[in-house]
Amino acid sequence: MITRRTLLATGASTALFALAALPGSAEDAGLYAAPPPPDAAFVRLLNADTSADATLTVAGVTLSAPAGGLSAYSFVTKGDYAATIPGGSLTVSFAPQKFYTVLLNPAGQNSVIEDNPVTNPVHAGLYFYNLSAAPLALEATVGKTQAAVFKDVAPGQAASREVNAFDVSFAVSKGTEASVALPAISLVRQQG
Repeated sequence: MITRRTLLATGASTALFALAALPGSAEDAGLYAAPPPPDAAFVRLLNADTSADATLTVAGVTLSAPAGGLSAYSFVTKGDYAATIPGGSLTVSFAPQKFYTVLLNPAGQNSVIEDNPVTNPVHAGLYFYNLSAAPLALEATVGKTQAAVFKDVAPGQAASREVNAFDVSFAVSKGTEASVALPAISLVRQQG
């Protein structure tokens, strides 16, 4: 038999469940960014100019990189574009589901390099872009051990590999000339 007491208790608990569900669903709406469309390409900006920040505008997306720095990847729709860069434009072509770095070189050799994305989330991505006029090599020092990471990377080209996360020092060399040591860094695994 349904009494007034049972009806009030059932109605009150239903109202509590409904009220408890509302705030949670309202908060979830802003937790995650919209996923990229399936025809998206992923683009970032490497600013080799160590004296000024730089921006790149392509397909309505603006990327900013500090002097001598790198932006995060942003997605754009696949296609051919005239990207706006400091002092002019650069013709670019992006394929879907590919990763690209636009290299802004103050010497005027601006280019687009297709990157190899990190596929294992426990690894860090190590990318070496050669913006010089001669082949370069990259060596790593971990503790007291030194090893070649990339050899003879051609001018205007890049090399990459997935590595474990660790603290490391690098040195760049050109042929038999003395190496240029770079400050130690911590390579970290992919975030997210």
